[in-house]
Amino acid sequence: MLTTPQSLSWHPCLAGSQPVYETLQERNNLRQALGLSAALQQREVLRIGDLHCELYPHASEAPLIIFLPGITTYVELYAVFLTALQGQGFNVLAVDLPGHGYSGGTRGDYRVAQVLKALQSVLDIMQQRFSEPVGIYGYSIGALLAVALAERDARVRSVLCGTLLVPDIPPDFFHQFGWQWLSGTALLMPRMRLPLKQLLDLEALLTGRPAAGLMQHIRNDSRMVYDYPVATLASLFSWRLGVVRRAYTSFMAAIVHGEHDEVLPASYSQRLVNRLQHPFKLMTLRDEGHMLPWDNPAVMAALAAGWFAGTLT
Repeated sequence: MLTTPQSLSWHPCLAGSQPVYETLQERNNLRQALGLSAALQQREVLRIGDLHCELYPHASEAPLIIFLPGITTYVELYAVFLTALQGQGFNVLAVDLPGHGYSGGTRGDYRVAQVLKALQSVLDIMQQRFSEPVGIYGYSIGALLAVALAERDARVRSVLCGTLLVPDIPPDFFHQFGWQWLSGTALLMPRMRLPLKQLLDLEALLTGRPAAGLMQHIRNDSRMVYDYPVATLASLFSWRLGVVRRAYTSFMAAIVHGEHDEVLPASYSQRLVNRLQHPFKLMTLRDEGHMLPWDNPAVMAALAAGWFAGTLT
């Protein structure tokens, strides 16, 4: 079912299974502090099943780009980047993953197969409005989901990955051991929650970067997910991508990697390009880090627009 509410409910409401107590004024204050208010005026808020989606429309005949955000975050925080990409001539649909932001579900709790099924339902609905080719930009952990969706659904003709982590090709022994531990633990204690800092320190990622000032505002944002069920992480880091073993004719793919990425070295993406059977173009950006859509949204939007214009139009 698709609904288009005029505004979201700002009295105590559910963000997944946990209530979010915030007033409209508090939410507006956060948006203003983050510099999002003007960009958010361009969006249409949609509800597709349990998923919260934000559409930045350009024109009915323009390609549709799906955006999947990084771990812990939700799509409202990327509004400046999303409007910049919209301004480059694309309809942009950003999707909060299950249990994130304004989407339904237990906080941080999903399985990869569940997400792919839900995203295919999103495509079913959106193609009633936009009939042009579909591209997908998955940022950080969203990149794995983006590739997995393209492998499953031929409507996705182009994939852009904001770094890509492939479970079949661990960056090093420590990642491999950690992923094995997650899989084993998920069998015994699937609901045990793991603090995000065990995997990724968002504050450290932002330190010294252009978007460093955001952290003081989102540190206590109850719509962020700062701990995850072990079963979610095990599902992600045990997922087997088909691009490891075969090339697909249905979509083209690229990886964007900041030269100074604080999560994965640029050499890891080069190793992926060399080993994956499906061809990926690697675009390394000088002087950039992991948080590109926040640090430099205009540059990231221009790069994404160039990729999608060349592969969808």
